[in-house]
Amino acid sequence: MQFDTYTAAGAHIACWMANNPVAEPTALSAVLASYDVHEPVVTWRQTRALQPWAGCLRTVFEAATEAERAQRADALLIAADCRPRLVRHTDDLPFHLHYAPVRAGLAARVRALTAAGLAHVIDDGSGFRLRVCQRDGCENAFLDVSRNGRRRFCSLRCANQVNVANHRRRQRPAA
Repeated sequence: MQFDTYTAAGAHIACWMANNPVAEPTALSAVLASYDVHEPVVTWRQTRALQPWAGCLRTVFEAATEAERAQRADALLIAADCRPRLVRHTDDLPFHLHYAPVRAGLAARVRALTAAGLAHVIDDGSGFRLRVCQRDGCENAFLDVSRNGRRRFCSLRCANQVNVANHRRRQRPAA
């Protein structure tokens, strides 16, 4: 499944933040830079300001139904004061959407971008792809970008651990 670039950025950043609510500024800066977020340098103050937001993002991934997921994402759009605008940083770049003005500050822009990214995934009919890993002991949120959208685990490692445990359980002699 391929999402357009800006949608993917917001949803993937939301996923990363949900899994790393107490991130170091350098780690968050690196993630934001990897998705071409404008002026991605994060301070400790901004990181602390985004910690509660990371918990809010996680609730979208944990929602049990599509309606609940949509309701939570919509609440995030409102809380982030998400207002899409067409922006072009320089004349040689194409116009693209920003969900909060650059002058609003990085934390506000990240909140708006992540809320919009999750909302776009849900609006596209792919909200079921926002999941939490089903391996016992792993609670990683992930965006299932597989072709058929049926992944149950956040990584191949988690899937292998479950499959090996199931295989060993089946191979045990009956008591």
